[in-house]
Amino acid sequence: MKSNSKTKIFVNIGLLVIFIGILIYVMDNSLSDIFAQLMETSWLVVALVILLGVVYQIVEGRSIKEIASYFQKDFTTKDGFFTSCYVAFYRVISFGTGTLLSEIYFYKKKGLAISQGVGVTALHMIMYKVAVIFLSVLGLIVQFSLFYEHAPKMIPFILAGVILTFAIIFSLLVLSSSLNLQVFLIKWTNKYFKRQKLRDWVDKCNLQIYSLRETVLTITKDRSAAIRIFGWNVTKLLFWYVIPYVVLVQEHPKIDFLLVLSFTSFAVILSGVFPTPAGIGPFEFVYLLLFKPLVGTVDAVSSLLLYRFASFVLPFLIGFVFVLVQKRREIKSDLDAVKKEKEQAVEE
Repeated sequence: MKSNSKTKIFVNIGLLVIFIGILIYVMDNSLSDIFAQLMETSWLVVALVILLGVVYQIVEGRSIKEIASYFQKDFTTKDGFFTSCYVAFYRVISFGTGTLLSEIYFYKKKGLAISQGVGVTALHMIMYKVAVIFLSVLGLIVQFSLFYEHAPKMIPFILAGVILTFAIIFSLLVLSSSLNLQVFLIKWTNKYFKRQKLRDWVDKCNLQIYSLRETVLTITKDRSAAIRIFGWNVTKLLFWYVIPYVVLVQEHPKIDFLLVLSFTSFAVILSGVFPTPAGIGPFEFVYLLLFKPLVGTVDAVSSLLLYRFASFVLPFLIGFVFVLVQKRREIKSDLDAVKKEKEQAVEE
């Protein structure tokens, strides 16, 4: 017991050192341009960007709570808020590879079974993508004439992005709701996959699909809940999508509000189609492609950096503080355990 407590202390301290090291590296290499842009931006705009970013996380917390509370009644909007920030932190620390695992682990710490955590994570992703599709299609319909005028060559790509995203959602929903299809896939894979590693991988996938079906069926029985979750996801995206307008309207007072929202939604849906760590890369490319003809290169880049601050850096920093506090508590708890062990040893 004594060595176990000491080991935990060293592990937690080691993790803190690693986290701080990666934080310094990321700040110096990946985020320096964003913080430089913040210093050049008016404090009013920065305050609005931060406010919108925080409100997004609060609404995101509510949308997560609507799903997770079906399995853990004590799960609150505050828990959902820190879930989002916790995941954002590990998305950066793991360079995008630990995003889903960190979300599942957070749910586990809140009392959900791993299978339920997998289901909640999957449904959370599905509802997010449904909201992204909805706003993209709505923006394309409402602003089609202006969009055709500014970026006509992007229309086929937007449609392709919508179709591909819809296909992903449809496939997940079919797998999650059809027991017969899951049984068929298991029989087919057992017949043709003979290697043990492949069979183990199939078993893991089967568990995830089963968990997803359990979660989806539990929530979709309550239509009002599905509508609420969808509504919260649409609302949270609007708080992100309005950020470029808040940044650009100062220098471009005649810029069209709905067009900016539509352009941002198109960049988001295309960044979700092309898989890269944390969606970084394709989003920037599409965003600048759309906004540079509209406001010029300098302002387009400035608005992109501030958008990235609110949607990427801010939740990461909140998540970092949250993890720091958690690790501090764990280290304090382990130190208290070692102290008690020493006292007991002296008494004996």
